[in-house]
Amino acid sequence: MPLINIHNLNESRAWGLWNIQEELSALEKTYVFASHEKEYLASISHPHKKQEWLASRLTVGLVCEHLQLPYAGTQKMPDKRPYLCEQNGHVSISHSHAYAAAIIDKNKPVGIDIERIDTKILAIRKKFLFEEEFSEDVRHMTQYWCIKETGYKLAGEKGLSLKDDIIVDPFSSGLASGSTNIHIGDLSYKIEFFEHDNYILAFNTN
Repeated sequence: MPLINIHNLNESRAWGLWNIQEELSALEKTYVFASHEKEYLASISHPHKKQEWLASRLTVGLVCEHLQLPYAGTQKMPDKRPYLCEQNGHVSISHSHAYAAAIIDKNKPVGIDIERIDTKILAIRKKFLFEEEFSEDVRHMTQYWCIKETGYKLAGEKGLSLKDDIIVDPFSSGLASGSTNIHIGDLSYKIEFFEHDNYILAFNTN
């Protein structure tokens, strides 16, 4: 099982990262489905999207186990956010190509995002950054993207603008890891980020 690690942030919060190497059939045999989840998985048409969904839910289950929380599956509510079926904590999930990640907190909202470092980010950066925030450093732009997506998941509000509503304190380019603060309305969050295997992972720590 290629779960890379589960990391404690404090006694009530932990996150996990999974490297997706298994065949779809192996993931299906490993995961214990809640009653509604098989139907949802069947509605996903692309095999790799199914793999991402299963790997991310397996990660959620293992992080729950690590935090000594029962796990009975996840469900999406009308706001499109994932929820633990037993409503015994807050969860955020992300997946990108070869990786799936999940973070859980027993008491507070959480956000996590993982993105592959790719030059395509330079073509879409105007959607989430102001021109004065631009750089030609692909990793730097991916870090911004990942941090903003983490904030979007934290806020849980439909219709937020990544560019206008989620403000990131500037941080230097050239960093393989670091932290910054984001501001969403009157709320501020500390976000940690780091590079792993040509991916950027970001999550909130408060």
